Amino acid sequence: MTLAGFVNASQSWRIVQGAIPSCPVGTVVTLTTTGYRLDVSRPWFGVVAQLDLRTATINATDDGRELTLGTPGGEVVFENEAFRAVGLGGPPASSSAADQPSHPALDVAALDRQIVQFGATVPNALGWNVFVFLVLERVNGWLLGLTQAGHPAGIAESNIAWARVVDPGPRTPPDRLVLSYVGPRRACDRAFQAEAPTLHELGYEPVHQHFRQEPRSTATVIVAILLGLILAIVLIGIAILAWLILTRPPGVLTVTFQRVRS
Repeated sequence: MTLAGFVNASQSWRIVQGAIPSCPVGTVVTLTTTGYRLDVSRPWFGVVAQLDLRTATINATDDGRELTLGTPGGEVVFENEAFRAVGLGGPPASSSAADQPSHPALDVAALDRQIVQFGATVPNALGWNVFVFLVLERVNGWLLGLTQAGHPAGIAESNIAWARVVDPGPRTPPDRLVLSYVGPRRACDRAFQAEAPTLHELGYEPVHQHFRQEPRSTATVIVAILLGLILAIVLIGIAILAWLILTRPPGVLTVTFQRVRS
């Protein structure tokens, strides 16, 4: 069999037998295929191993619960996390009732200072329904925390379909965050202002910010000036010169936050 259509980036798999580099038994990974290559990725670490599928044997159970890969280094068995996810979701609805294990109720209070992967019942505005972040606060029915890049993240408790601890920690949040926003100044300010309230709830306050204007490319300036001079006798030329004078290219807004309370 082939893995096309069997695995995708939205699934999580746990290694239950065998081992691959940086992934001992019990490690939760994501499996994706590109041509004849299988990429094995770990949350927060990225791709940690690659396997040439032309030299491997592939077997899977009929219900999709287990996937077995025979490799030159030995056999590796993966179990689909959907069948053992802790939380409100449980196995896919296609599984029979007799096959569905019972799952304890999700204890959100126990997730504090842990890196957790959440599955959402309803995706956010960007269409995402899987999130990974360090849980730091529980505020008004929301779990708030920081992503690997240091940006704030959160999920409503009522929107949690399942939760899986990636790193039990306890993890200590950084005392200092340096976040960058790329784009025009107004867009950077909007992005910064959108995240500032959540960072305030997490105990961070901005202590310094700096916007660095990206220089225009030489080619852009030369072409704009030449076109403006050539077409200066008409309004198009005037408009081009006005655009060059009045507009500003994108830049990078860098904001430093200091954690003022634990």
